[in-house]
Amino acid sequence: MSWRLVFYALGVTISWSASQIVAASEQGCAALVAVNYIDSGLVGEAAAQQLEHFNSELIEALGQATQLAIKLEPSQGHQALAEVRSGRVDLVVGVSPGVEPDAQLSYLEPAYLQKNYRLWRRAGEQLSLKRWPELSGLRGVQVAPTTELADFAVQAELLNWPVRTVQSLDAAVDKVVAGQADYLLAEQQELVAHLEQHSLAQDFEFVEPAAATQELYVALSKDSVCNTAALRSKLSQALAKLSQ
Repeated sequence: MSWRLVFYALGVTISWSASQIVAASEQGCAALVAVNYIDSGLVGEAAAQQLEHFNSELIEALGQATQLAIKLEPSQGHQALAEVRSGRVDLVVGVSPGVEPDAQLSYLEPAYLQKNYRLWRRAGEQLSLKRWPELSGLRGVQVAPTTELADFAVQAELLNWPVRTVQSLDAAVDKVVAGQADYLLAEQQELVAHLEQHSLAQDFEFVEPAAATQELYVALSKDSVCNTAALRSKLSQALAKLSQ
């Protein structure tokens, strides 16, 4: 056999193997594994359950829109980030880029959820608090603060605003209702759900502007074999339609 025939046969073998690998990769990427990033220690147990339900519905709708089989695993908090960074799973749901985006993640636009942290006061009260940050002399209350409220915490400390931290939303609401605090700092959707559940929705109103805003994203692991421009575009288009 001539060397030319040997090289030809070798080239055919390599080409066939490469095409088989690509085909297997494409077939494998028809099924993705996703994890939740929810830290119940920061958002509270009730809010974590609400967000977990919302994320589950999002992933189901995203799978239907893209014709992809996306399995959402129950990993929470920093364990979810560790798994997606390692490439063991493909997607993570509920991450925020913050000041420094995670270099190991591809954030898919647009954000699927925006969380607004607002100041709430008793409805109809003749209080000078119509907008903030004019909070001098007013007593605030909040549940254990999240990382999204770090700037507010610094400002409150510098200007000596009295802001008391309690362990539950129930306790925070009770203090405002009882007149032991002038305003409550809480995430809008979480507080509205809590107030409606306890028939208190008419007793509170929020103050402009929001104290902090957090956008949550679906992100694709850069170590996932499925992280291609085509798949990112497909997922982003579906997210855009679902957010309309």
